[in-house]
This record gives sequence, structure tokens and C-alpha cells, in this order.
Amino acid sequence: MIRYTPLLMLALLAACDEAAMAELNASLSGTPVASAPEVPQLPAAVLAALPPGVPPAVVFQDSSGCYAVGIEVTVPQQGYPLRDAAGQPICEGQPALVALAPPAATAQ
Repeated sequence: MIRYTPLLMLALLAACDEAAMAELNASLSGTPVASAPEVPQLPAAVLAALPPGVPPAVVFQDSSGCYAVGIEVTVPQQGYPLRDAAGQPICEGQPALVALAPPAATAQ
């Protein structure tokens, strides 16, 4: 029993951290630990267009390269497009919109 005391203490200390307990269980049983899915890096324009409370993990790119918010788990993914402040869809490789100055009046 005394041989298992350090192991029991470790389990009690790690009980507060769910990830640590999963790692401990995996090391004792020999099964690999499943890691959490990675959230892709999103452009700043996409993050700014997200409605409040919507996590970035539900954002995906549709077949045309535009960003959308997934509404359910389907194949292919479905959702509504993210739009910028001007109401335009936010797409990958979209050139930055630049306001052009009006043409200069020529002197006659």
C-alpha cells in the first residue's frame, strides 16, 4: 500500500485539472491522449465581423473562399456569410478597399 501512496497523491493533486487527469489515465493505460482541435488563425477583418458571443471555432471558408459562420454540422458545411462594415462578404485574397481621391480638375 505504501508503494502506491505517491501515485494516489499525484492523482488527488491532478484531479483539479481535467487535462492532467486525462494525461495520467493515458500514461497508465497506454492509450494516446486526444488533443483538442486547433482553431485556425483568422484574419483581423473576420474577427472584427464576428457577432458578439460567436466563437472563432465555428468560422469556416466556403467553396468560393469567403468566410462564413457555421450554423450546424453538415457535409458540406453550411452557414451565413460574414460581412464587413460596408456589407461586402469577407473573402480570402480580397484586396483591401482603398478610397480613391476624386480626379483633379484640369485648368483650362
